[in-house]
Amino acid sequence: MTSGRARAVLRQRTRTLTVVVALAAAVALVTSPSALAAYSSARLSVVRSGTVVTLRATVSSGDDATASVQIFAPAGSSVSTGQTPGTVLGPVDARVAVGDLGGQEFPIQGELTVATPGQVPAAEAAACLQGVPATATWLMSLSAAGQTFGFPMYVVATPGAASPAYLRVCLPAPDLPEGDPSRAPLGVELLSAELVIRGVFGPVASGAWVSVWTPYAPGAGTPDPASAVAAPAIVAPGRVALTARARGIRAVITGRVTQAGQGRAGAIVTVFGGPKRSALTRLGRVRTKTLGTFAYTARAGTFFRVSASAGQAASRGACDRVTAPSVPGIPCVNPTISGFTAVSAVVRKR
Repeated sequence: MTSGRARAVLRQRTRTLTVVVALAAAVALVTSPSALAAYSSARLSVVRSGTVVTLRATVSSGDDATASVQIFAPAGSSVSTGQTPGTVLGPVDARVAVGDLGGQEFPIQGELTVATPGQVPAAEAAACLQGVPATATWLMSLSAAGQTFGFPMYVVATPGAASPAYLRVCLPAPDLPEGDPSRAPLGVELLSAELVIRGVFGPVASGAWVSVWTPYAPGAGTPDPASAVAAPAIVAPGRVALTARARGIRAVITGRVTQAGQGRAGAIVTVFGGPKRSALTRLGRVRTKTLGTFAYTARAGTFFRVSASAGQAASRGACDRVTAPSVPGIPCVNPTISGFTAVSAVVRKR
């Protein structure tokens, strides 16, 4: 999605463009990108709430430009694509780098909508889909300071496969010479996009979303499949269990927080206690250790429960458990796991 690589030739000039007036004064142009950039920072995170899915895809400005991204839905997901053209599926918050402004980065906002017939040229869709039919075409329409950028996104059903469907977006090459018809307008590169998608994916308690990222060969404007990477995002509920043992009038409360079968380090555990099940008050907070374990000593109390919360984080071992559907052998990078809140049962100290 972006290229912030070292440039071999620098030249200064002032340009008068609509986007310059709206975003900032013209800045130094940077051309002739180096071919030394990597492609390893791609990352996907996913938040689910019922039938609302929030996808956040990012890549570093130091990586090669992204040619395409596919995001596979988890096994067992139901996918509904019968929305009326023009339907707004949700907001989009993104960030772009403008090559014609020396790679300056700007936040842009917009909406994800169901495309109307003809809104995305057939030739553009065919080039991206490579002969695979789409069950729906969406459009990320993003605007900033009077400029509008449209990025089509396609939904492709995969009946019989591990994933029921995937989303595919193709991005124009930003670092081609000016005047090349295949060059992205203004040399714009999409660095990140957070999409809220409502009413498309049925509720699923857990699963792995797998994104597959393909970069452009530096300066060539052609995809480089050999450098593709897969970035999974695990969505799973968390659980917390505890025991309370008497130590005089005190109680030693120990337990473990787990998610996707592994201990969750760094989770915040809030301890509640009291003389009766119906009269629990907050006593204190602790963080879980490496294996998800925690311990807390209460000065008094007979009954106890805890709540645990954790934010989205890197996922230890996810790359060992998740492979990209239909694309074996692609390196796995930057796996994430979703945040959660979990509440234990009430226990009595023994």
